[in-house]
Amino acid sequence: MKLFGKLITTTLSAGLLIGMSTSIYAHTRLDASAMVEGTRVINYLVAHSCGENTMLGTSVVFPDGVDSTVLVDGQPHGGTLKDFLPSYGNNAQLIFNRSAFDLMDEKTDSLGNVVGFWAGGGVGVPHTLNVATQFRLTAPTIEPTSCAKSVKLYISIANVCKITGVDQFSTEGVVDLWTHNNLGTPYDRVSTTDDGPAPWTVTRDLVKNPLPESCGAGVAVEVKPSAAQINRDMPIKVDGTQVWPK
Repeated sequence: MKLFGKLITTTLSAGLLIGMSTSIYAHTRLDASAMVEGTRVINYLVAHSCGENTMLGTSVVFPDGVDSTVLVDGQPHGGTLKDFLPSYGNNAQLIFNRSAFDLMDEKTDSLGNVVGFWAGGGVGVPHTLNVATQFRLTAPTIEPTSCAKSVKLYISIANVCKITGVDQFSTEGVVDLWTHNNLGTPYDRVSTTDDGPAPWTVTRDLVKNPLPESCGAGVAVEVKPSAAQINRDMPIKVDGTQVWPK
């Protein structure tokens, strides 16, 4: 199956191709990057191509919370994400829409929880435009007994412009990686700062879910995926066959 680069006629929705220059969105980011706990929105992953090349598809990974790195006010947390987000999991649901890409699917773990998604195929996204991939996002409830005032989850993204192996990722125009720069995976972003992933911040509803008095001003929690998860979930597979990277 030719997943990417398949030249067919398709109608591109103006609602999903926004802007006349990739300079509008220098980074690949969520349209709504912050949500109050317990709320749900139709969100968009706003992305652009790799330099002058057409964008053929995208691959997205959410931290699964299983072996993720959890930081509290910048310091390692000895427990798990469940200490702060007990209902975390299956928060993202991809919305089927062929306005930009012909093929798409969710990525799931062994329990069927959605840990990411991919989209690709069709004519691709011209390098002069941005694309918004639509999905539903639900903000989990923050643990009432915790001191978390917010939980920031880092979403890893690869915008694919050439179908290659990981050994060619350093070639300009092949792939645009919005990932961590220090996990030790082939998908790590080459950068002096760890500013690649798209942040998604879940904020506490201080009216419905006030902080315990002992918490003071509360703490900020951050969640990063493990290297093992990125290596497992970043590749794109169709019917069990990996089509990217080669």
